[in-house]
Amino acid sequence: MDESTTKELERVLSGIDTTKEMDKFMEHPKVKDSFTDFRTYFRSLPAVHTLTDTDLIQRSGVEKSYYYQIMKGVRKPSRDKVLRLCIGAGLSLREVTRALELNESAPLYPKNRRDIILTVAINQHANVIDTNLLLDRYDEAVLS
Repeated sequence: MDESTTKELERVLSGIDTTKEMDKFMEHPKVKDSFTDFRTYFRSLPAVHTLTDTDLIQRSGVEKSYYYQIMKGVRKPSRDKVLRLCIGAGLSLREVTRALELNESAPLYPKNRRDIILTVAINQHANVIDTNLLLDRYDEAVLS
């Protein structure tokens, strides 16, 4: 959903106070998420569209053959690989959260030291190298 559509849906939702209205609202086509897997979602994002596969491989540090196996749906990426790809593409925290969810990976948890560092790095639009340096600085495992 684009931002203007989301804002409009939020405005409409703020005025709903009955379950009947809620049921009608949830039938709206923009409310239904059409993505069923990480790969499809990731490829659909505008930030990813601006990058070539070579750019994504270089920025994420994911091995070339492994990257193509992920994008063909042959392999399911680990949580760290999803994070590497998302950080490499410069995705927002909301986009990263959705990518992790679609990959059936654990979300970034605000009580976990490593996840706090990852969240801050994502919010700062840090690249993978800087993110790993930050993790290492706090004695946390770097993205594998």
